[in-house]
Amino acid sequence: MEQYIELPALHLKNGAKTSEDVPLVVEEPLEIRINGLPYAVVMRTPGHEMELAAGFCLTEGIADSFADILSMGFCPDETGELKNVVQVIVKNSLREDEHRPGPRALTSRSSCGLCGVRMLDDLGRRLSRLEGGLEIKAEDLVRMQYEMLKMQDLFRTTRGGAHAVALADAGGEVMVVREDLGRHNAMDKVIGHAMMNGIDCRRCVALISGRISFEMVQKAVRARIAVVAAISAATSLAVNLADRMGCTLVGRLRDRDMVIYTHPFRILM
Repeated sequence: MEQYIELPALHLKNGAKTSEDVPLVVEEPLEIRINGLPYAVVMRTPGHEMELAAGFCLTEGIADSFADILSMGFCPDETGELKNVVQVIVKNSLREDEHRPGPRALTSRSSCGLCGVRMLDDLGRRLSRLEGGLEIKAEDLVRMQYEMLKMQDLFRTTRGGAHAVALADAGGEVMVVREDLGRHNAMDKVIGHAMMNGIDCRRCVALISGRISFEMVQKAVRARIAVVAAISAATSLAVNLADRMGCTLVGRLRDRDMVIYTHPFRILM
């Protein structure tokens, strides 16, 4: 499955017109089925679908750990192709729990994730507050942004068409980077990677290429990631949720500048 394609376009620059093929990040739907039933359709960039499904199940509250997922795999869509439908089998007890969310009523758009689907108070009731957790030097966060950028191949190829999320350890060493047209998809992919490879997210920091919205904080808290940093700014709702849940939020990380919105004790100056 291609992550980008090239299509013809007209390029205007300094009054001159040229025709050229431009690389575009691929956007395709992925249907996620839970125990045989349709649950959600997410718009994503193809690649790492099992990581995306696993991370989605954790951050949605469908699974509490990778041990709750019995199997995952592609199944045929209406055209018979094995690429845009993923079946996840989870322990039956999870589906019997009345506190588990039901099937999504709306498609998740790549730009907004869960925006408008859940209220902050509801999230606060279902998320447990982070205590303790990783501490990281400010200088290591600075270094992380350059390490992540080196690994953003799709971003470079499509000239800015893809977001990225990186997971790093307490020393700022990047362990995995995943790219996607949606920030929340990229977050689910790195969380899924951690689940499938036995990486303890409590000892990780997440770095986001774009802004921090509340659903990104929600996903981090579900995965027990105590430090979330981003190249862009945070939204008011993201800061509110991070403050309530004990998550350290860092934004506007550019070169050696950064803003620490919440719980600064985890950032070592």
